[in-house]
Amino acid sequence: MTRILLIKAAIVALALQTFPSWAQAPFLSQSQWSALRQEASGSAPYENLRALTRLHRIPATPEFDAAAQFILQRAKEYGLEDVHAEQYPIDAKIHYGLMRSHVGWSVDSARLWQIEPVHTVLGDWATDPIKLADYSHSADVEAPLVDVGAGTAESDYAGKDVRGNIVLADGVLALVQRLAVLKYGAAGIVSDMPNQTTAWSGLDPTLVRWGHLDASVPGGFAFMVSRSTAADLRAQMLKGPAVLLAAHVKAQVGPGQWTVVTGTIRGTDTGAGEIVYSCHLDHQRPGANDNASGCVSILESARVLKHLIGSGRLNRPQRTLRFIWGPEVEGTMAFLSTHPDIMRSMRADVHMDMVGGDPFKNKSVLHVTETPWSLPTFITDIGDLFAESIRDSAALYTEDGSHEEEAVIEDRDGAGGTRNAFFVDETPYAEGSDHDDYDSSTIAVPSLYLRDWPDIYIHTDHDTLQQIDATKLRRVALLGAASGYSFATLSAAQSSEVLPFLAVRAESRMAHGFERAQKLLGDTSLPPGQALFEARNLMAQMLKRDEAALKSFAAFTQSDPPELAASVGAVKAQAAALNGWLDRLAAKRGLTAADAPAERAGSRIPRRIGEFGPLTFQNDDVLVDRLGRDRVHKIRLLNADSSRLLHVGDRGALYAYEIVNFVDGRKSVQEIRNAVAAEFGPIPTALVSDYLNACEEAKIVTFR
Repeated sequence: MTRILLIKAAIVALALQTFPSWAQAPFLSQSQWSALRQEASGSAPYENLRALTRLHRIPATPEFDAAAQFILQRAKEYGLEDVHAEQYPIDAKIHYGLMRSHVGWSVDSARLWQIEPVHTVLGDWATDPIKLADYSHSADVEAPLVDVGAGTAESDYAGKDVRGNIVLADGVLALVQRLAVLKYGAAGIVSDMPNQTTAWSGLDPTLVRWGHLDASVPGGFAFMVSRSTAADLRAQMLKGPAVLLAAHVKAQVGPGQWTVVTGTIRGTDTGAGEIVYSCHLDHQRPGANDNASGCVSILESARVLKHLIGSGRLNRPQRTLRFIWGPEVEGTMAFLSTHPDIMRSMRADVHMDMVGGDPFKNKSVLHVTETPWSLPTFITDIGDLFAESIRDSAALYTEDGSHEEEAVIEDRDGAGGTRNAFFVDETPYAEGSDHDDYDSSTIAVPSLYLRDWPDIYIHTDHDTLQQIDATKLRRVALLGAASGYSFATLSAAQSSEVLPFLAVRAESRMAHGFERAQKLLGDTSLPPGQALFEARNLMAQMLKRDEAALKSFAAFTQSDPPELAASVGAVKAQAAALNGWLDRLAAKRGLTAADAPAERAGSRIPRRIGEFGPLTFQNDDVLVDRLGRDRVHKIRLLNADSSRLLHVGDRGALYAYEIVNFVDGRKSVQEIRNAVAAEFGPIPTALVSDYLNACEEAKIVTFR
C-alpha cells in the first residue's frame, strides 16, 4: 500500500472512530444527545405495546376507548401536562374540515361455524376479533356456501344462485359486498382477500387479513379466513356434498364518537408555536407494528423529554411539544377542526406509523420520509441526520463491537432487543397516514414521517408482539425525541451552523436530481424536444424547492440571517453549473430547446375555496361524496386508463394530492403541471386540467 493510501486509510479510520461525538451537531450538544440516548428505553414501549395488542382498536368502539384510556393514564404517569381525552360525535353527516365523519360500530358477539360436511368453528369474535370484518351487521343465518371467485364482477355471479346464501370470495371486500349482498341478495360473505402485495405475498397461506365492509351499505356481514382455510372449503365444495355454514352476528352500526387523547410539555413562549407528535391509535388486534408501535414510541419520546426537562438535564424548549393519539386521519381532522387556534400554532410534526418491526422478521426498512414538494422544508434534513447517526454507530457496532453505547441497542437489564444494524433510509414523499393531512396545503404543517415498509404482516393476525424489536423501539423513540426537541429549540442564533448544513443537503439533492435529468434527456419514449424540456423543468423545480427549503429556516425562526443569502447563492451556483452540463449534453445529442405543448386550458389560474384538508381520507373521498362515483370514474387521472397516459405509471392518487396542494391562486394549470411533472414524472397538461375541472364542479377550487 502506498504512503498516500495509508494516510487516506488513517483519516477514514479516525473519522469512523470519532464521528459519534459530533454526528448530532449542529442541532444538539454532545451532552444533550447523550442524555437523550441514555434515557431512551426500548423496554418501556415494548411493555406498553403488550397492553395495546390485547385490544381490538377499531375507531368508535369500546375497545378503542379502552386503548385511549390506557394511553391517557400512561401520559399522566409520565408527567405530561393538560392530559385529557376529547370526544367528537360521528354520524356520517357531520363534517370536520372537508372530511365527512364515519359511523360507530359495536359488537356483542359473532361466530361462524361450518356445519356440513364437517362441524368446526371458523371464526369467533370472543377469541379472534379480526375474523369479523368491520361494520358487519347483525345476522342469524344457516345457509350453503357459494364460491363466486373474486366476487367483484357481474360475470362472477353468472349462473349462481346466491340469494339468501353465503358467498366465498377473494376480491376487495367492499366491492363484493355491493354486488353479492346489495345487488344479488346474499346473506353474507366469507372472504380470503389477500393482503397488500410485497415480494413475500402468498408465501404464508395461514395469514388472516383484516377486512372492512362499507358502513354505508345497510346490511351484510363478512368473516375473514386464511387462504389455506378457503382452499379447503373450495376443495370440499368441488368434492361435495354442499358446504353448510351457520353465522351469528349481534352488532350495531350507527352514530358514535371518536376519542382523541392529547397532552403537552409546555414551552417557555406561548407565542412561539407548537411542535406536534402524531400517530394513529386504531387498528385490529393485535396490530403491534401497525400502529401500536408508533403510539408507544411517541409516548416514550414524551417520557424521555419530560423527564430530562423536569430534571434540568435539558433546558425547557421555547416551543410547546404536543402529543396526539387518535383514530387514523379521522382523529387528526376532528382535532384540528375543533382547535383552529392550535392548528395555526403548529410549526412541525413528528409522525410515526409502523416503526418497530424487526427487519429480519417483518422484512421492514424504516424510512425517513420527505415532505411533498408542495411543502419545502428543512425538517426532514434534521430527522435524517439523527437517523444517520444511529445507523452509522450501529453499523460499526455490528462490524467490530465498538461504539456499543452509540449503537443504542436495548439489552440493558436483560431486555430482549436485538443487536441488529439499523436499517433506515430517506425516501421521497409517500402517502397513506395522518401526515397527508398535516402536509396538505391548507394545513401546511411539515411532517417528519417515520414508517416501516414493507411489512409482510401488515393488516393481519400475524402482526404480533413477537415481530417487534425493542432495540428498534428505543432507536426510534430517541430519533423522535431528538428531532422534536431540535424543532422546539431551533433559533436564529444557530444560523451560522445550520444554514451551511442545510445548503450541503440541498446541493446533494440537486446532484441526485441532475442524475434524473440526464435520464429524462435520454428517454427515447419522449419526443426529443420534450425530453429536453422535462430535464430542464426538473432542474428548475428542484431549485425552487431547495431554495424554499432554505428560506423555511428563516420563516421558522422568524429571522433574516445573513448566512441565508450565501446558502441560497451556493445552491443557485450549483444549479447553474449543472444546467450548463445539461445543455452541453443536449447539444451533443442534437437536442434543441422546446417549450411544453401550449394548451389553452393551461393558462387558467385555480384557487382553493371552502374547508381545509386533502381530498381523500381513511373512509372518505370528497370528490365521490360531492360528485358521485360515476362522475369520479370519468376523471382521466384516476381511472383505470391513467397508466397509459402517465409517463411513470399509474400514480394518479399521488398526482391528485399534489395538484391540489399546488393550487395557490397564483400558479396556472400549466405551472402546476410542471411542478408535479418534476416531482413524479411527465404528465399531460390535459390530465391536470381535467382533474381540476372536477375539483371545480365539487366546489373545491374556482378559476380566475
